[in-house]
Amino acid sequence: MKSRVCTILCMLTMLGFATMFVQEQWKPFKMKPLQGFTPIVEKPKLLLDSVASGDYQSCVEQYIGDNFGFREFFIRVYNQFSYSCFRQINNDNIKEGSNHELYLKMYLDDITGKRLKWFYPDVETAKAEARNNVASTLTLIDSLRNHGTEFLFVFAPSKTALYPEMMPKEYQNQMSDFSLEEYYIQLFKENHIPHIDFLNYFRSLKGEFPYPLYTRTGTHWSEATMPMVADSILRKLEEITDFKLPSINYIDTNLSNEYSAPDGELEASMNLLFPLRKPAVPNPVFALADTIGKDRPNLLVIADSYFIQLSCSCFVDAFHHWDYWKYNRDISSSRKGLSGKEVKWLPEASQILEEADIVMAVFTAPCLCNYMYNFAETGVELYNQGALSAEQTLNLTIERIKSDPKWMQLIERQAKERGLTVEENLVLNAKYVIEQEKKKQQ
Repeated sequence: MKSRVCTILCMLTMLGFATMFVQEQWKPFKMKPLQGFTPIVEKPKLLLDSVASGDYQSCVEQYIGDNFGFREFFIRVYNQFSYSCFRQINNDNIKEGSNHELYLKMYLDDITGKRLKWFYPDVETAKAEARNNVASTLTLIDSLRNHGTEFLFVFAPSKTALYPEMMPKEYQNQMSDFSLEEYYIQLFKENHIPHIDFLNYFRSLKGEFPYPLYTRTGTHWSEATMPMVADSILRKLEEITDFKLPSINYIDTNLSNEYSAPDGELEASMNLLFPLRKPAVPNPVFALADTIGKDRPNLLVIADSYFIQLSCSCFVDAFHHWDYWKYNRDISSSRKGLSGKEVKWLPEASQILEEADIVMAVFTAPCLCNYMYNFAETGVELYNQGALSAEQTLNLTIERIKSDPKWMQLIERQAKERGLTVEENLVLNAKYVIEQEKKKQQ
């Protein structure tokens, strides 16, 4: 009897390992992908030198650890056990406060002043830098207006600033007396820079708005506030420009326990096996209204992740062209062939700025330490630079290729096959890339 049990257990174990191997190799069972920022580990190549040095073995070990069959399921089981039994979240970027309110650690570090200390030695230095940045913004506004372009800065709120009483106790006891965001708002008012202060506006709504201004499991705008945010921005743009813009028509509240991706993003990053219990919140349906006879200006947005929800809504339909330079680096655009590129490698960057009727910045508190990610300087430089010459475009494309090691390996291999020097083949490839990008935009 004992040997039969051992045999059965051994067979079940072997069957389990075989099933995991099949899942790893061919993935016949569809698994819900894990959320987070873990980089993809590529399967290592078998090379004699790497085997001799031991690098191959360590890379294989890491690859197997990150790709074994049913890995997603086992991680979710472990995370669920940790959270359900010990209230432990296996994601260092997420902290749980009272009433199961989830907070992103970046915002907790900001409201306690810890993030400020990473950038500045003291508060007075931070204030001096803020004053310099406001002076640069005024210079940028002058340059924009000389080209017929208006500027608007949107101060986005944060969950920690609106619901500090729900934060974990250890963070409540460490809250800083100085807010860089509030100091910038003060400077903007003093210098009459066009802006929207959503931070204090949301504070005034707290307790009056019928739904949470931030969901329990979210960290960006709640979906419930998006129609109000979109319409407020359109009204402010009308105020500071001569354009007549459409309004937002609120169609349906659409209450649901099924949260949208933004409303449930922190829960998703916990990678649990079962969903958390949550109250029903709106996932509102809204659309542009009064569109007949209205203007459709070109919009350029420099922002952190707080513009993503607006870019995925009907808000951007109010504009002819819209371009979103996330962190003044990554591009999303209504223009063909530009999304997925980087600003610094984009020959058309100065043309986009030149054509923009409105430049809008959208930033929340932690990102103000990287004020507009140097766009104030970038904008002035782009105007001074003007349209790039053919030679400048070629040189920029060559540098773009050189910055990609895999691309350069291909260039070197092609050069050998074609009997060319690496530099000659690099120039040919750069010219080909420029031609293809021009075709995509036609």
